[in-house]
Amino acid sequence: MVVLPGLSSRLEKIRKSPVRRVAALLAEARGKKDIISFGGGAPSLPPPKEVIEFLVEKLREEPQFSASYGGTRGFLELRELISEDLKRYAGLEPDPAKEIIMTEGATEGIFLALMAVVDPGDEVILMDPTYLGFIEAVKLSGARPVGLPVYVEEGFQPDIERLKELIGPRTKALILLSPDNPTGRVVERERVKAIVDLAVDHGFWIISDETYKHIIYEGQHTYTASLPGAWENTITVCTFSKTASIPGFRLGYAYGPAEAIDAMEKIKQYVSLCPSTPAQLAMMAFLRDGVKERYLREVVIPTYRARRDVMGKHLAELLPEAKTVKPSGSFFYFVDVRHYLGELGMDDETLCNRLIKEVSVVAIPGGYFGEMGRGHIRLTFVSEPEERIIEGLSRMASYMTGEKA
Repeated sequence: MVVLPGLSSRLEKIRKSPVRRVAALLAEARGKKDIISFGGGAPSLPPPKEVIEFLVEKLREEPQFSASYGGTRGFLELRELISEDLKRYAGLEPDPAKEIIMTEGATEGIFLALMAVVDPGDEVILMDPTYLGFIEAVKLSGARPVGLPVYVEEGFQPDIERLKELIGPRTKALILLSPDNPTGRVVERERVKAIVDLAVDHGFWIISDETYKHIIYEGQHTYTASLPGAWENTITVCTFSKTASIPGFRLGYAYGPAEAIDAMEKIKQYVSLCPSTPAQLAMMAFLRDGVKERYLREVVIPTYRARRDVMGKHLAELLPEAKTVKPSGSFFYFVDVRHYLGELGMDDETLCNRLIKEVSVVAIPGGYFGEMGRGHIRLTFVSEPEERIIEGLSRMASYMTGEKA
C-alpha cells in the first residue's frame, strides 16, 4: 500500500465551506422540479450591456493583449478610474500608483490584507454572526478570531461597550462588513466613528469590507477610511461582483496606506500573479461615461428593493413569530426562527436540509455564520423574481407551521 506524505497541519484549523454542503444537497435534489433558491449570494442580473459590448469589441480588436498578463497591481488606468470614483463617492483620493491594488474579488482582498498585517497568535475581532469566509481566512493567517455578538433585537448593530471588552494586547485587526452579509445591517456612522477611535487608540487595523457599498436601500454607507484619523489604520476591500453583476469575472480592489498595499502586492504576486485582463477591461467601461450610475439607479437598486419589500411583507404575514430586521443594504434577510424550531424540535441546519428535500426551497442555516447565528436562517431576496419569492415563502411557512399557506 502506498503511504502518502503528511498534509499541512493548517488544514486542521479550517473547515470546508458549509455552503458547499447545501450545494451537494441541491445536486441530490436536481431531479426535482421547481427548486426555489433563497440560498445564493450572487447577483441575478446580467452586467450592463455597455460593459459586454466593450469587452467583446476589445477581444476582437486586440485578442492577444486582451488575454495577456498584466502587472500585479493591475492596470494603472483602471486604478486611476477607481481613485476618481472614490473621490466622487467618499471624498477620498488614494494615489492610484501606490495606494490601490486590484484583487480577485473581495475574497482575495481579505486574504491578502490579513496575511499582510497579522502574525500567528494575533487576534482579529469579527462580528458574530458574520460572513463565513472571514472566520476561516483569519484561521489560515494563523490568527485567532474573536467574536463580537450582535443581536436582532439591537438591529444587529455592534455594541461599542462590548467591543471595548474584547480588545486586548493581541488585538491586531477588526473586520468590519457594512452593508452586511448575512444580516443586511448598515452600521450607523457614529458606531463606525467609535470603532475608528478605538483602532487609533489601541493601534489595531480595521479591514473594512465594502462589498455592498452601493447596494443601499435606505440610509447611507459610511466609508470607513474617509473618517478623521482612519486612513493610517484602515485597509478597505471592495469588489465589482455585486455592483456590476460580474461575480464570475473575479475582480475587486483594495486601497489604503502605501505600506499596506506594498505588503499585499508582495503576497499577491505568489498567490495569483496578476488580476484578470478581460475583467479589468470590462470594469474600465463600467466606470466610464456614467455607466455605473445608470445601471445602479435604473436596474440594480429598483429591482432588488422591490424583491426585498416583497420578501419582508410576506415573511411578516406567513411567519409572524419570526424576528428579523429589514435590511437597509446588501442581499439578505437574517431571520430568527427559534420559535418555529422549538415547535419542530430541530436546529437550523436540520430545518434547511428538510426545506430542500420536502418543499424544494433553499435557505442557509444561520449557524454557518457563527455561534450567534444559530436558530436563524439566511434568505437572499435577489435570486428570484417576486412571484417566486412569494411561492417559496409560502412553501416554507406551510412546512414550518404545519398549516396550508
